[in-house]
Amino acid sequence: MGEEGHTSAAGYALLVNLPLANMSTTPFFVMPPGLLSIAAYLRAKGETVECVDLNVLKGQTAGEGVPAPFEELLKDKPPLLVGVSVMVAGQFRLAHALCQLAKRVVPSTVTVVGGAHASQFPRDILANCPEIDFVVLGEGEEQAYACVQYAKTRHAPAAWPDGIAYRGGGTISVLPKVRYIADVDALPWPAYDLLEFDDYRHDTSTWHNPYQVDLSLRVPIITSRGCPYRCSFCSVAKCMGQEYRPMTAAHVADLMQMLHDQHGVCYFAIFDANFAQDADRVVGICDEIKRRNLEILIDLPTGLPINSTATAIVDALAEAGLIRTCISVEAGDEFIRNTVMRKHVDQEEIFRVVASLRRYPQISLVTDFVIGMPEDTRESLEASCRLVADLNTDDIALSIATPYPGTELFAQCQRDGLFLPGLSLDHLYETDWYSHANLNRFYLKPYDLDVDILRVYRDHILALRGRKIAAYQERMRKHFGIDRPSATDEREVAVRLGA
Repeated sequence: MGEEGHTSAAGYALLVNLPLANMSTTPFFVMPPGLLSIAAYLRAKGETVECVDLNVLKGQTAGEGVPAPFEELLKDKPPLLVGVSVMVAGQFRLAHALCQLAKRVVPSTVTVVGGAHASQFPRDILANCPEIDFVVLGEGEEQAYACVQYAKTRHAPAAWPDGIAYRGGGTISVLPKVRYIADVDALPWPAYDLLEFDDYRHDTSTWHNPYQVDLSLRVPIITSRGCPYRCSFCSVAKCMGQEYRPMTAAHVADLMQMLHDQHGVCYFAIFDANFAQDADRVVGICDEIKRRNLEILIDLPTGLPINSTATAIVDALAEAGLIRTCISVEAGDEFIRNTVMRKHVDQEEIFRVVASLRRYPQISLVTDFVIGMPEDTRESLEASCRLVADLNTDDIALSIATPYPGTELFAQCQRDGLFLPGLSLDHLYETDWYSHANLNRFYLKPYDLDVDILRVYRDHILALRGRKIAAYQERMRKHFGIDRPSATDEREVAVRLGA
């Protein structure tokens, strides 16, 4: 970015959370903790920040799906910068439309997109979307601050922080993310106060709710960053770093207590990629919850590891309020799971972790599986079906192997020509269907398997899923006297199948 004249330092940064995409894995939206963390960081630096969530913004659209009240906000209070979080496929086109609208209404505003999805396609986005000025890659606090400074002065810094993409001198520059914030305890807590908590209450009548309490407000927190694992199909480490950087146990409990005492939050969803990486920290968090007499419930949507660490912490988590979690088995075939995917998960350990969790009837247990890896065969898929049937779990979260840019799987598909015909790599950034959660599509052809066979096994696993749900509902009747649908019903799969 070159110099483009000086503007007033007055103004504010407007951060935007997009509606759930059609292929979301859940129909329930929550507060955006990543965006609120960036907002808090900017405020701590002295910047003025506002946040708008299009999940709750009501009113007719101004075209391209943009709510008319958003256009009115731009006119009534022109921002210096509009930053949009694009977490998944299916959100980008609306993000682009928002940036186009922002440039029409406030030509001087600086537009930024970030989030997991945008982080994978910085060059494509800047090459095709002139209304977008910057793309933030991965962990975004420092880059967002640099963008705000540019918006205020129109002077590029002597050196941009890593993890940012921009235009300048007729070229596109992409600075990969290589440095990450080490001391996450030093960061301010996410700016939850920028949003109205009541906007995030949902009808809980179909949720897993063993104690039949008010779960309508499910608030997400992130207590650690980074992923030390190297799964061949996963892009989390590329976005958030390979080094595991956790909050201390006391700091996590302080955050929970603040949200509980000031906002009445009793149900927490912990969105860490690897919450249970450090068993001592997890036990410490649980001890703090009990010591403070925090009467809360916990959901771990990203789950527990499948090793001795998990079995060591299950008791502490159950006592602290855990009612829902998952484990990422991914495949029933050990070659696919451990050699191809590099999960390094022993089959016997899977059953030990499940058995440890099954001692607590209040805990709903979901198991993740992936089908469609390049090395998949009939035999490997049969092994997955057997394991799905044998595991005593309540639900199956099935995903389609999806080669995300920057992963080994993507490079393998490019090298060996495995992408299915009709898949335009140049336009992946704007597709609304390129997601592992989309059960309607396959993106690659395994070496020794036709895609039609994959569809047969997809349907077989979903049929097995139905049996799991029925067994879960019987367990809820037996232990808790609950005779109603649950959040493990068919609604989530219907969303992912486009029904």
